[in-house]
Amino acid sequence: MDRETKERLFEEIKGYVAQGTTKLVESEMEYPAGAYYDPAHLAREKRLMARFPQIVGHSDDLANPGDFIANNVVGVPFIVVRQKDGGLKAFHNVCSHRGASVCDKAKGNAGQFFCRFHAWTYNLDGSLKFAPSAAFPTLDKENARLTELCVEERHGLIWLQLDNTDGMDISAHLDVLDKEIGGLGIGDCVLHRSEVLDADINWKSVLDGFLEVYHFASLHGDSIGPYFYGNLAPFDQFGLNGRLVGVRKAFDDIADKPFDEAKFLPAVAVNYHVFPNAIIVWQGDHFEIWTSFPADVPGKCKVLVQMLIPREAYSDETLARWDRNYRIMIDTVVKEDWSICQETQESLPHIANDRMYFGANEPGLQHFHGNMAKVLEQIN
Repeated sequence: MDRETKERLFEEIKGYVAQGTTKLVESEMEYPAGAYYDPAHLAREKRLMARFPQIVGHSDDLANPGDFIANNVVGVPFIVVRQKDGGLKAFHNVCSHRGASVCDKAKGNAGQFFCRFHAWTYNLDGSLKFAPSAAFPTLDKENARLTELCVEERHGLIWLQLDNTDGMDISAHLDVLDKEIGGLGIGDCVLHRSEVLDADINWKSVLDGFLEVYHFASLHGDSIGPYFYGNLAPFDQFGLNGRLVGVRKAFDDIADKPFDEAKFLPAVAVNYHVFPNAIIVWQGDHFEIWTSFPADVPGKCKVLVQMLIPREAYSDETLARWDRNYRIMIDTVVKEDWSICQETQESLPHIANDRMYFGANEPGLQHFHGNMAKVLEQIN
């Protein structure tokens, strides 16, 4: 985020505080409730997501040659592994013989991948290393490679794309946010903790909670609510992506003073939405990343949660602080946001006229769901 952007946001926030308002769009937006509970709609969303990059890990998990991560959060089993030349490759975690997995651990280090079913063995680059030649006399080893997926490493994050037709360019996908997020130092952070959580809510509900602050005063009244302005947040869109800025009450200390870059940043929290399914939160002293993956039914999803800490602020002496911040983060989102979303997930099929509404004061939600509807029109 450059100085000009920060100064513009500072003036925008000052205006909202003085007028008691927030970023408003023209009107409310109707949205079909079935988008959260209809299996056919979910199937189209999953086809959409296969066409976009998705964050599946962090570089710290793949520091050395042979380091790998493996799971199925994107809807198919995959492996990402660091190569001997320092690059990355990704594959379906599916043996070319009979379809068994070739890796049964979530992360680790390996010199090769081995199928427990019939002992077919693969090199780190996905090539077939061993198969009983007498049993397969005409086998073309090149065609028996593991199926490769598009993978890219950028800003310390591992991005995977299932549909390889057009390749993958993370910088182009992030657009303006590529420089902005990079400028905040995300690439110089270390991974403090990551885990995959199961949630009994629609995958979009995870993102929704980061794209409006309208709920802060009521839902988070006993946790983070008192520290933030409720229903006050600038929002800017960048193609399919967006940026919502939450404003801390600490902004009051600088509102009547000239813009000071060093004092402005601690007074805000910035939520970046990377279409379709990732939220990158900059909290001033660390990053949180939430990547939401739909399950096989509309009311369930898996969420990869990562906390990143600036390298210079990470030491044995600061671990307790970051552990405490991580627990606050999880408690707030899971026990408060996801709890109410689980309730709405169960009740949405009974909402009046099968319609929900995103208010004029929720431009982030309107932008996200409006783009989802437009892109879904192109999905068969």
